Amino acid sequence: MTPAVLVVEHDSALREILERVLHCAGFAPVTVPNGEEGLTLLRDGVPARVILLDLLDSRDFTSEQRRDPRLAQIPVLVTSAANQPWPPGLLADAVVRKPIDLDQLIARVRALCGATFI
Repeated sequence: MTPAVLVVEHDSALREILERVLHCAGFAPVTVPNGEEGLTLLRDGVPARVILLDLLDSRDFTSEQRRDPRLAQIPVLVTSAANQPWPPGLLADAVVRKPIDLDQLIARVRALCGATFI
């Protein structure tokens, strides 16, 4: 089964690029423009193996995600501009800085999916 990656990114152009790159790398990307829509999809049963989350949506999203036992174990990869301050209390499994190195992004997503994804 192709691992689904939930992409939460407010920038529509970047969201489109990430969708294409992830698809070409063998993932099944599902994209949304904000954390609220992302949480709704997850709660409705979208089977994401990894969440790719823009730092702007991260704090509220991760606190809600970690409170829901069905969603808490999904790894979160945060994308962040180099000059963005890290919000206190934000839990992320990995970080990729913008501008995004696409090879690094794919490697991190693969690692977060675990050894079962080839």
